[in-house]
Amino acid sequence: MKYFLAFLISILPLGLTSAVEDKVEVGIEHEKKLGTYLPLDLEFVDSEGYKRTLKEMIDKPVVLALVYYHCPGICSPLLNSLGEVIDKASIEPGKDYKVLTISFDPRENHEVAKKWKTNYISGMTRPISPDDWIFMAGDSTNIAKITDAVGFRYKPDGEDDFVHAGALIMIAPDGKITRYLLGTEYSPFDFKLAVVEASKGISAPPISKMLAYCFSYDPEGRTYVFNFNKVAGTVIFLGVGIFFVVLLVKGRTKKVSKGEENV
Repeated sequence: MKYFLAFLISILPLGLTSAVEDKVEVGIEHEKKLGTYLPLDLEFVDSEGYKRTLKEMIDKPVVLALVYYHCPGICSPLLNSLGEVIDKASIEPGKDYKVLTISFDPRENHEVAKKWKTNYISGMTRPISPDDWIFMAGDSTNIAKITDAVGFRYKPDGEDDFVHAGALIMIAPDGKITRYLLGTEYSPFDFKLAVVEASKGISAPPISKMLAYCFSYDPEGRTYVFNFNKVAGTVIFLGVGIFFVVLLVKGRTKKVSKGEENV
């Protein structure tokens, strides 16, 4: 017991440090809102300049990607990977799902969205209808509502750019958020499974929440890394709790033993 207590004391600073570091990281991570619903009355402008509500577009499972089109960072790799997994996955866009890409920068209009749509649609190996991968722009009010609804966080970085995490967000036909595929690389298997889950309205299993807790987004490395301090901090506090429970139980056991001896 002495050695266990010494171990907890020796790593306690790591747990305290994690509390400070997490405050910095949380600003750009996704707040998972599995099982909640998008406000389907939100309105955006498609690449042709037409206003459309989410309800009009979400009539089957939807793969939602929130980006900004002039992003110098992870947005292009994210969309490139999305295009690749659409080509490779055994499910068909249009039949099994559709893709919705929305800019979270209100300064970008439908003309910018159209350029990006043309670029990505033309680069696809698998034929895909323009109606099955929709690129959109929006005003600040609707952008704020959809980013809040899915737990998407971002911060200004200079005058024109943003720091943000990357993910594909799976939406069921009724607007329910069912899964987050984190990062900028996606396997065809995970992608297909996420779409199938969305088609059935099944939210991601608890293991996904645990993995999300253990990993944090690194904007410099543009990837998710194991959050050692957060996990260590959790282990420490659990360990301390167990330690005091053991002491309490031992103390009561000794009192009972002494009482029996006196009798």
